Amino acid sequence: MSTLVQSPPRTMDSVVLAVVLTGFVASTYGFGVYLFANLVVDMRRDIGFDYTTVGVITGGAQIGFLLFSSVTSVISRYFEGWKISLVSTLMTSLALLGLSVSDSIWVSGALLILLGGCSASVYIPLAEIVTKGFSPGNRSRVMGLISSGTSYGVFINGLLVSFLTLHGGWRSIWLTAGLISVALCLVAWFLLRTMAAGQDMGFSGARSAVVGSDRPWLSRSLYLTWAIAFLNGMALLPFQTYLAPFLRDELGVSVQDTGFIWTTLGAVGMASGFLVGWIADKVGVRASLAMCFLSAGLAAALVFRFNSLPLFYLAAFLFALAFYPIFGLVPSYIGQIVPVNRLTQAFGIANVLIGLGGVCGNFLGGFSKDLTGSFSTVYWVVALLLFGQCVMVFMLGKQPVSATEEGERP
Repeated sequence: MSTLVQSPPRTMDSVVLAVVLTGFVASTYGFGVYLFANLVVDMRRDIGFDYTTVGVITGGAQIGFLLFSSVTSVISRYFEGWKISLVSTLMTSLALLGLSVSDSIWVSGALLILLGGCSASVYIPLAEIVTKGFSPGNRSRVMGLISSGTSYGVFINGLLVSFLTLHGGWRSIWLTAGLISVALCLVAWFLLRTMAAGQDMGFSGARSAVVGSDRPWLSRSLYLTWAIAFLNGMALLPFQTYLAPFLRDELGVSVQDTGFIWTTLGAVGMASGFLVGWIADKVGVRASLAMCFLSAGLAAALVFRFNSLPLFYLAAFLFALAFYPIFGLVPSYIGQIVPVNRLTQAFGIANVLIGLGGVCGNFLGGFSKDLTGSFSTVYWVVALLLFGQCVMVFMLGKQPVSATEEGERP
């Protein structure tokens, strides 16, 4: 991706850009492995597979995430970021439609792995696009809004599960999600094509030198941020992957209540990304990250320690308050400590580490269930990891050297 820094787009264009990118994230993240986690109980009854297979598939989705993270970092130098995101969303739509007709767990697994990859190729271009397109005082809240896109998808899939599982079955849910995603692609195509015609949104073509391109970009804070990214994947992703199976199979929560718990995740996440991003723009990214890890750790502790429906709703609230903002705050912090021309590379590495953490966490979570017969081990380990990350945040540099001054042009 070229490191040419462009003037921030007009206000209306910025709003449209933020809304469309939020929709992309809602489709690729909210309707992917997260929907599978909510439907796994019903799919097991019809297709037949064990929880080790669930761990392999969800871990495989993270491998797809890793592969697409690496590939996207390369191809983004030659193709416009919005086009990569749009094509990834279209591939997501086709995979969702395929899941609605699949009778093989391995075909379904392959499609879910593709969905995991598409989630990476949608998200990676966003950090640099936001850094170049928005002023420093607004970037955290914009990234928070975009990262909350997952919550819109989770909110919708929670409603679909609650109302369609008993009436149309799990296949109708995949079909509906796919059709929603196709509609989004059509709307996005017309919006983004019009915007691209009106202004240069692309980064393809000849390279442009930037001031500070030879600035050292590796630092202790960046290494520590990468370590936090790995632990994010290892702790946060299994929390969601195994929440519905834990509640329904092990604790006896009904399908309707489980669906509404997921709806709570989505509903809170709709506001939490922008809200916590706004707080981060005021008090700093470090403090906001620490609050998020503390909140998510408390959520995992509640799920592990108690068997109470009201407390499960509280856990969903606390987790959603933290989960969605974290994935906007991490790239925001990276944008503060590395030059803009290194941002895609640095964030790409962070995404790879998130994926590796997810592979480890999801596989070990599924294996732990088959080994011990319970998901409780998963949730107390997740709680410990999250509290550990809360401590690690305070080891990050308090006043990172901002590399974003290049983007502060009128």
